[in-house]
Parts: sequence; C-alpha cells; structure tokens
Amino acid sequence: MDVTHVIGTTHEVGLKGGNRRWFEKHLVRNVRRALADLPLHSIRRPSWRVLVRFSEPVPFPEVARRLGTVFGLRSILPVVHAGQTLDDVRAALEPRLDALRPGTFAVRCQRSDKSFPLTSVEIEREIGGFVGERTGRKVDLSNPDVTIHLLLDENGFWIWIDGVDGPGGLPVGTGGRAAVLLSGGIDSPVAALMMMKRGMRLDLVHCHSAPRTDPAGLEKVELLAELLARYQGRTRLAMVPLLPIQEAIVAGCPEPLRLLLYRRFMVRLAARLARRWRSKALVTGESLGQVASQTVENMAAVEAVSPLPMLRPLVGLDKEEIIDRARRFGTYPISILPHLDCCSLFVPEHPETRATAEQLAGAEAALDVGGLVDTALEATRFVAVTEPASWKEIPLPPGVEAGTP
Repeated sequence: MDVTHVIGTTHEVGLKGGNRRWFEKHLVRNVRRALADLPLHSIRRPSWRVLVRFSEPVPFPEVARRLGTVFGLRSILPVVHAGQTLDDVRAALEPRLDALRPGTFAVRCQRSDKSFPLTSVEIEREIGGFVGERTGRKVDLSNPDVTIHLLLDENGFWIWIDGVDGPGGLPVGTGGRAAVLLSGGIDSPVAALMMMKRGMRLDLVHCHSAPRTDPAGLEKVELLAELLARYQGRTRLAMVPLLPIQEAIVAGCPEPLRLLLYRRFMVRLAARLARRWRSKALVTGESLGQVASQTVENMAAVEAVSPLPMLRPLVGLDKEEIIDRARRFGTYPISILPHLDCCSLFVPEHPETRATAEQLAGAEAALDVGGLVDTALEATRFVAVTEPASWKEIPLPPGVEAGTP
C-alpha cells in the first residue's frame, strides 16, 4: 500500500504552553531526519499534528517504520485528501468500501475548520448514511469493527481508516543530555530508549575488559550504538578499558564486594565523561532486585560516588516487560548475541547484597582511585556514530499491516 500523505498526531507536545513552538521545532526536525531517504516534499505542523507530503507514492510500512523512531508522535495515519465537499468525500470513499473488514462501522469526524456549514455530528450522519446505504452494514458507535475517520481543516477533508501507534513521549533534544552506562545486554539499551522517549539526548559509555573478554563484545556494543542512533541521530560512544581497575580490585579488595566496586568505578568514569560532554545526569539499566547488585541498599552504596543524578527508567519493570520493549525497539536481536561482559569477569561466588557506602569506601582505601580513573580515561577510545543501523533492523510498528488509507 502506497501513500502520498501521512499525518502524525501528537499529545504531550500539544499540551505545552509558551514553549510549545520549541518542542514542535524539534519534532519536525526529527521527522525530517527520519524521512531523509524518502522522496519528501514538505512537512507542515498545523495544530496537534504533523502533515507529511511526499513527491511520489511511497510504501506506508516504510514510512511507519521510520516515523516509529520519532518520539513525540502519538499515532501514524495514512491519509487521503478527499476534497472540499461531502460529495468529494463520498467519491473518495466509494472505491475503498469493498475492501473494508466485515462487520459494523462508525464514522468519526474532527472539524478544525469551523467555517464549514455542518457540525462534526452532522457530517458523521451524512457520511454514515452513505456508507450504510452503499454497503448494507450497521452502525455501532460503541464498539464498531471498522471506524472511518474524517478530519476537516483549512485544506478540506482528510480520510483514514486504520492507523498505527507512534512511540509517544517527547521529541529527542527537548529533555536535556545524559550519559548512559551501556552494556551489551538487554536492559541498558532499553533504558537509553526510555530516556530518549522523555526527550533526552544521550551519550554512551561502555566499560569493557578487553583483551580478557571476546572482542566481539565490543563490536556488539557498536551495533547497539548504531541502532540507538536511528532514534536520536549522531551519537557519541566512549569505550573505556576497565580491566586494570578490575585487576586492582581483585588483588586488594574483599571478594564479595567486587561487583559493587566495579560499578562504583563505572559511575566515576561515566560521570567524568558526562561532565566533559556537559551531560546533566547518568542513566543505567538497573531493575530493582533483578540481580544481587541491584538491591536498594547496593544501588544507594554505588550511587554515593556519583556527582550527578542517576536515572533508572527500568527500576520498576520485570524482565519480561524489559524484553517486550527491547523487541519493540529492535535492540533485542543484538542484545542476545553471545558475549562476556566486564561484570562477568572475576565474579564473586557470594556477592554482597546489602552493602553500605562506608563499607565500599573502606575497601577502596587500598586503591589509588584517582589514578586508576585517570589512566582508564586516558586509554578510552571514542567513536562517533555517524552511520546509523539499516532501517531493516527497526521493527515495523504493531498493526502497520492493517493501515489502509
């Protein structure tokens, strides 16, 4: 199914007050970036929606795939311009009625052009009567099998029948900047995307144990960074060597505290990079109680070394909920590729589950904390992700196959 016009509706952006235009500017810019490889003619921003026009027909599933990465869009609608009059609407609907799913129907009209002589309810009755007479179907305003949508604005009537859900949230670039502690697993990429959904632009920090771990793990992280770049554009990735720090911890600190001490150093490293990048917070993929290091006591003991707020968007989600989001965002196939991350190296047999900040600070007294951090940052490799992942790696939004203009 090909389209020449698509409407993306908004919700939170439309609720903004005096700075609404600023949010809209970011939204339109992000829509333009997502559609850059398609024959885009124009993007307009009337009221609560974004109207996209293409210079030639394009497949709606591919448009939906791309707009599904634009946070701030509530729904993605394949629309047809149906002229200025009800006769034009009837003519536009006529060839589409035979393809409707069986069952009852309803007509819903939104009328932003108040100069039209009929009200929304009157338009619904007129077009509903035409559809019922033409098809023999019954009207059901409570739970219809098919809903025919009409929008009347200054350009006339627009028609759509089925749309798909957008990602929602706020446009990337409107919520400040943060640094994400990105592992190669399932959780942290989802955490990154959940903060993008709140408008944040993110820098990525990955701590690794190469060469003691498989180099494929580093490649995997770069693949995740390329996929995340589809949602926010150009992305910075720092690859920080943690192995010397881990070896120092193993040699000089109590075994049950190892994982927590690793994490405290990761937080210090990420915070230093965040300040260099002018980020205002750190983001992690922690989920309360998921593993031994993620008890509330341990999270507090680790966070004690952070000079920046630590955001944990997944803290109340269980693993299945996180996996569902990973599949929807497209990170799951990469995240499940086999790899050995830095936290899997030198793992204690019985990790501490209720550490205190004082206990961890006491263990770190045997280490040259500042020197270890400086050395790791000096050896950090920086990657500018300018070529995002292929669009084929982004899943189609649920229900996109049903979209019929």
